[in-house]
Amino acid sequence: MSDLLSLLSMGSSAMSAQHTGVAVATNNVANANTVGYSREVVDLEAMQGPPTLGGVRSGDPTRTADGLVSGRIRDAASSLGRTAQTRDTLSDFEATLAGGAQTSDRLASVFARLQQTAAAPTDPDQRQATVASLADLVSTFHATAAAVTDARTSADAQIGTMATSATALASQLAAANKAAQSGSPAALDNRDRIAKQLTTLVGGSARVDADGQMRFVLDGGGVLVDGTHAAQLQAKPDAATGLATLSLVSGANTRDVTAQLSGGQLGGMLAARAQIVAVGDRMDQLASDVATGFNTVSQANAGADGVTGRPTFVAPAAVKGAAAALALDPGHAANPSQLATAGPGAGPGDNKGALALAALSAATVAAGGSTFTSAALAPITALAQHVADAKADATADSVVASHLDDLRDSVSGVDLTEEQTNLARFSSASQALTKFLSTINDMLSGLIQNL
Repeated sequence: MSDLLSLLSMGSSAMSAQHTGVAVATNNVANANTVGYSREVVDLEAMQGPPTLGGVRSGDPTRTADGLVSGRIRDAASSLGRTAQTRDTLSDFEATLAGGAQTSDRLASVFARLQQTAAAPTDPDQRQATVASLADLVSTFHATAAAVTDARTSADAQIGTMATSATALASQLAAANKAAQSGSPAALDNRDRIAKQLTTLVGGSARVDADGQMRFVLDGGGVLVDGTHAAQLQAKPDAATGLATLSLVSGANTRDVTAQLSGGQLGGMLAARAQIVAVGDRMDQLASDVATGFNTVSQANAGADGVTGRPTFVAPAAVKGAAAALALDPGHAANPSQLATAGPGAGPGDNKGALALAALSAATVAAGGSTFTSAALAPITALAQHVADAKADATADSVVASHLDDLRDSVSGVDLTEEQTNLARFSSASQALTKFLSTINDMLSGLIQNL
């Protein structure tokens, strides 16, 4: 009778193991389309017990995951986050600038009008048209400066939003670390998903140390998550530039990490903002150079009334902000006859002043020894190149990320055919064990009745 009870116990244990196999296979099938899910496996272990084999038992389900592949996936997510964010932000900015009049075209129009005025220096209509083209040039500088300001403001707002999201994800990762101490496959999958989201957002790297806890380190070495402790990423405006800066805050310690963040969407936004600021700086320099160049020539020549010393533009107070502050001299706007088209003392029919102003089109008086037109085209050309580079990089990073996802699927993904086979195998074993247990139970019942 004791042998029959042992067989009953063995059968019960085996039945439990097969049911675990069915449950694991069913769970795999149910999560076949769950993003970040790692296929689970059940380990069956043969037990020995004298005088016969002691049956089988199952351990806790384990996940099929490769730490190296997971790390590379996070790295790829960081790189793709950066390039895609840079591409999108700069593409939008480029489209905004392309949607308005171009400074180079306005400059060309001004110089064409000056040539026409030089051919007819006493024609008031030509003077009026030239002054109008100068006013259009000023408006274009203002529009470009406004576009730069809007893009900078938008970038700073998004940087602040991203910092808030990063702080929330860091807290979630710290909580996931605590949950993962149980060894639950679902908890470990959740931790990996959060870590990927965090690297996509801020770059950095995540590693699992010997104690089983994940540490998340930002580019530059700042620790955002250390086990169950999470620091904060805070955005605030810089007192000097007004641009949003990023600080890593952990307890009483605050560390500026703006210059160190290079990966993820946040790094991409910082890189894009730097290009936007560069366009604004170059346009400010050009506006200052245009005002200075025109004023130098204008003040050396005379208007139709013979008066010299008048500027074409209000002299900018500083290079910074010159594009937004550029203004046509009020006298020119009110009275086009003040346009300095004549040489000093030469009379209203002279065109030396107009020719000298028109000659500025070929003069290398802009910053860097370039012409005004070249200086106007340079930031737009550079922006277009950055957009093209970001598009190419994002495409390449997308291919790498897709390849790594496929690699992960080959390791951790669910094969429905395989799981259906497992279900059939465990189900068949369960049916056989049901018959086995039923037989043992009948034998025990008969033995008891015959006692």
